[in-house]
Amino acid sequence: MPEPTPKQALEDVLTKAMVKEIWTASFPELVPFTLQQFTVGAVLPAVMYMFRRGKRRGAGNFRIEFAPIVGPIEKGGEITVKDQRSKGKKAEPSITSVVRVLASDSERFDGFVTKTGRDILADLLLCHCFENRQHESGRHHPLIRIFPTHYLSSWIDIPVDISNLRDVPESLVSMLTEQKQGAALTTGECKDSWFRVGSDFEHNLLLQTLGHGMKFGASANDMDDEFDEVANVGVDQLLTIRVAKKCAAPETVRKTSQKSKGEGIPNRHPIARYAARGWNQDFRLFLQAYGESLPRQCLLPMLESSIGLGLTNIFLSTAKMLLEWEKTGTLPQAQSPAPWPLFVDCSSGSDRNLRRVAEESLEECERLLRRIPVILMALRIIEDKASSRIEKMLPPKRPDITNRINELGEIIHGRHSKSAMLLDDLAESCHRIVRQLDGATGVDDVIAMLNEDSSPNPVWRLAEAVTLMMGEKAQTQAVNSCLKSCMMLDEANGIAAQRNVRFSTGRKGKMSGTVRSVVLTNTMLDFLVHRHLRQPGKKGRTQPNPLAFSGNASRPGSESFLRILREQYGLCIDQAPPGQQISVELLLRNRRVLEARLRDLGLLVGVNDAESMKRLQPRFEAREPEAAHDNN
Repeated sequence: MPEPTPKQALEDVLTKAMVKEIWTASFPELVPFTLQQFTVGAVLPAVMYMFRRGKRRGAGNFRIEFAPIVGPIEKGGEITVKDQRSKGKKAEPSITSVVRVLASDSERFDGFVTKTGRDILADLLLCHCFENRQHESGRHHPLIRIFPTHYLSSWIDIPVDISNLRDVPESLVSMLTEQKQGAALTTGECKDSWFRVGSDFEHNLLLQTLGHGMKFGASANDMDDEFDEVANVGVDQLLTIRVAKKCAAPETVRKTSQKSKGEGIPNRHPIARYAARGWNQDFRLFLQAYGESLPRQCLLPMLESSIGLGLTNIFLSTAKMLLEWEKTGTLPQAQSPAPWPLFVDCSSGSDRNLRRVAEESLEECERLLRRIPVILMALRIIEDKASSRIEKMLPPKRPDITNRINELGEIIHGRHSKSAMLLDDLAESCHRIVRQLDGATGVDDVIAMLNEDSSPNPVWRLAEAVTLMMGEKAQTQAVNSCLKSCMMLDEANGIAAQRNVRFSTGRKGKMSGTVRSVVLTNTMLDFLVHRHLRQPGKKGRTQPNPLAFSGNASRPGSESFLRILREQYGLCIDQAPPGQQISVELLLRNRRVLEARLRDLGLLVGVNDAESMKRLQPRFEAREPEAAHDNN
């Protein structure tokens, strides 16, 4: 008889249904997006579709309409994507195939038939509308991204499978809508929200900003949204509109998982509520103040910077709260909890000492994050066990799981009336798994984890063991991949950079690896300065917010930019993060580097060297939409 694998032993003891629930890296109600790699730049089209329809986007017609020609068939015809699908093949549209279809429309693209005309059209599309896979610059590479220059970019289904975006669009829509009740977002709710779901552009700030010239249908289910051909839009928007009109609006997703039971967008509030509300305000105020005045080539990268910074802050704040919950069993919920502090290399790697300190700071962060998979596993185990035994005693999961997590913490720490029953049950399960694995090879580490010597609490013993069975390294990589995606690693509008290094080890000799550090790209600086030069005003509008670089933050009517970065986002410039030793000289150098960069960007002005006289100023004029919002 073959030896049982660790997973088989787990299924025999805990049941296959329970193992299916816990054998994952994510906890969607707790961390509202999947802990895997994703692309921040690809989420806005999906977000706009969800705002308009109230459902996830299904498969569209982009690959059908813009299929590349892959070769002749026997009778001299052409093989298109429809033919390839029937043969089990896949076709990936490229800029060349898009140009071929558009240029054939003599009414809309008269003059682009020649080779020169097609080359010009291809360069316009690749510059303003599409991005190739792996940022390649040729015209024959598969397209991986559509830029959200206009609302109709939401009709172009890139990526084809929306699950590749790891639930990030759903999370952003939920956080922006701020629906207080219900497990799913509901059309017609949240009438005081700036971002209504299933509404027209007048009641959704994002659709209003990016939906110029649109005539929306009577309802969210009406697919007959039309573009007014006399509307004044830029060439980048017009090209997106022409491609989208060839595709037509995709239907909402039809196939739903057993868990979702046909529901729409899940209504999930992150446990890091302060960070989520802060990002909501950042996104709304920036879009409201500058959405009409910034050209698309400036606006879109800044919006992506906002999303990346917000996701990073929410992710790290959630991790910080979970590490505290492990110790106390209660999630910390201060009015303005401090975010995860990280030292920022303002020189973007040009200063070796600043780069080294920033790399040490992020390395320490990643070291502490290695504990997160075990904590999530412990929560999945106790949550599934408690749901099957005392579900009626537990608070609901949605929209806010905070009370439920605190209740589970009470159970783990033995302070709940049902703690003894549930913990004894899990302790017995640990013993049974050990007996199942007795005599098996290669499972010594798992058995050691399950024994009482490793931990007196069976929840943590089982969590450690299951994480080890799934692959501890793979779980850690999933967390790091998610963090790198949030930070938009090595992107021009992100907040992190990495480099390859070689180092020596005592056992294996010289090895290579990568190290990462937090940086502030020019686009990120542009967003942060312009956002905090505006503040909420009267009747739902924004108003100027005087902003000093450093100086006296207590000066009436003035805030300190460096203090905002530190207290709202955890970005430490001229102060060392707690537990890290950095010389005063290096901190002052970092501040001077940031000051020089802000001056070069035209964002800082000062009449003398006094810190209180160094003021931040905008590069773009704030101009709010004409349509008034009924949110007071």
